[in-house]
Amino acid sequence: MFKMKSGKILNGPLLFLLGPALILCMVFVAWRVGQQPDDSHSAEDFFSLPSDNISRVDLEYYVHVLSGAQMGGRESGRDSGKQATRFLLEQYKGSGLKGFFDGAFEQKFSFPAGIKQGQDSHAWFGTDVASLASEPAKIDVIPVGFAAPSFGEGPLVFGGYCVSAPARGFDELARINVYGKVVLCLRYGPGGKHGEFDDAISFRSKYEALKKRGAAGVIFLRRPETPPVQAAMFSGSSEVGPPSVIADPDFFYDNVEWLADEDSEDTDAKTYSTHLGEQIGWIRIHMDYETEQLEGINIGASLKGAFKPGQSDGKKWIVVGAHYDHLGLGEFGSLDGPGEIHNGADDNASGTAAVLEVAHSLKKLYAANPGLIPDPYDVVFLHFDAEERGLFGSEHFVSSEYFSGSNVVAMLNLDMVGMLREGKGLQMQGAQTGDESWKKMIEEAFASVRFSPGTELRFFPGGNGPSDHSPFYRKDVPIAFFFTGEHPYYHKSTDDFDRLNYRGLFHISQMAQSLVLAIARQGAPEFRKAPEVSRYDLEFNVRLGIIPGGYGETEGGLLVEGVKDDAPIARTGIQKGDRIIFLGDRKIENIRDLTEFLYQARLNTVYEIHFKRGDQVIKSKTTLIAGSAH
Repeated sequence: MFKMKSGKILNGPLLFLLGPALILCMVFVAWRVGQQPDDSHSAEDFFSLPSDNISRVDLEYYVHVLSGAQMGGRESGRDSGKQATRFLLEQYKGSGLKGFFDGAFEQKFSFPAGIKQGQDSHAWFGTDVASLASEPAKIDVIPVGFAAPSFGEGPLVFGGYCVSAPARGFDELARINVYGKVVLCLRYGPGGKHGEFDDAISFRSKYEALKKRGAAGVIFLRRPETPPVQAAMFSGSSEVGPPSVIADPDFFYDNVEWLADEDSEDTDAKTYSTHLGEQIGWIRIHMDYETEQLEGINIGASLKGAFKPGQSDGKKWIVVGAHYDHLGLGEFGSLDGPGEIHNGADDNASGTAAVLEVAHSLKKLYAANPGLIPDPYDVVFLHFDAEERGLFGSEHFVSSEYFSGSNVVAMLNLDMVGMLREGKGLQMQGAQTGDESWKKMIEEAFASVRFSPGTELRFFPGGNGPSDHSPFYRKDVPIAFFFTGEHPYYHKSTDDFDRLNYRGLFHISQMAQSLVLAIARQGAPEFRKAPEVSRYDLEFNVRLGIIPGGYGETEGGLLVEGVKDDAPIARTGIQKGDRIIFLGDRKIENIRDLTEFLYQARLNTVYEIHFKRGDQVIKSKTTLIAGSAH
């Protein structure tokens, strides 16, 4: 017997009438549970959203295939990338969706795939001109292809970090004469990789500043703890300029007694080295390399019809996009070195899966109810290639005959959307790139989905960012960049299928679909120029503001070696020699515990901190700052 909430027993005839319906309902629930065997759907998920056709099973399948070892890391232009291309084409052909590129699903393009180091890339060092001529020491180097292959020779002088950022009150190159000299540059700048100097610490910025001042060559010194740098990371050039190379530090540490100490200092202070401009020998550089061009393939499908160049028909295209390439075996861009397959489950099999699923879902919904996407609106689903090489696929698309700024009315970009976490929330860039209606539509799309309790929608400023929405924004298209934040597996061989939050990916896919339907229903937003921001405004990393006392396993808390003076943590009174034992909601025993906390943490949030000073335990609260390290 079935009992009603009132406690009444269903009588026989009524039970007879309701029985088949109840049985069908139970079969439906059992089917849905069978579809999601690992659980994470709630009852609301089963009954409130079955008609949107978005399936978590499909999402998991797409990610599983795209991030499987058989894909080989999906490196654009290589066999592994072509496997991913074939898989995407299989999903669209026969789907009823139209090939976007004048009836075709593929848009081919050529892109620079980095440089191959030549056999003659070396440097020769001597303490003076005579020793360079008679008994030079040979140094292995990696070419940095900002200029055509060339020779360079001259006195080797120390340039510090070689940072020239006068607008920020720090300009090492203004204090030395580098004309006709080869300059040795330390990695990054004051504050490390994510200090306040933004692009001024990049290889390119340093090189251009030195070239402008007439340097005869540049040697970038790799720090031992930084990710390995490969020649393939650089595109090559036909321009005339001083040769530039990267060298391991050991040789220079051994031959310049003070250099190791200069390179080990990790400070945010805008101080100038006392050795700045000091001559440390004579050097000859031979930068030898060959450039490599490869073919990339964008995949595009549309709901209603193909884009025919010159025949736009007044359509308004809503673009839903994601890049599908990754790092292959990690020869470029890897944060843990080459050799292992980099599966890229989050980056960006997750976004690729979401676009595929939204495409198939909207096709079904539109077939059942064409009024959901009335003319002149249409939806195009784009999968960009060669994003990891430098946004080449999306840049090619917006420069091609298949893009029209008057027709593309909005661009939704899903990149790294598989790691939704309660602490990080769903990060969204682009609300400022449209009029007031745009942010409201994004908020309503978020609210329409039953995200897990505690999940926040977090807006970040600007429209430019390190992903494929940027070329669209620069063409005056409103954008919405969906992103769930960086994590310990980003650009490493450990970014694997089983680490993702598939319930979160399911809900983000629903939200993207809801936003598309809102644009078609309410009208596209008007473009607005957003405030300029740096990459780090997107909270790729946060830090506490301390220098750890050691990187090995420790007991009794993490030793503090130093504290950044202007960091919020300085106001807690923590000082060198203290040990952090608790932060946020977790016990801290070593550097690994702190790192794991930081990958889950966020800016503008107050965290409880406990630290020991001798036998005394001091409790306080602190917030975090943007940047990497600790």
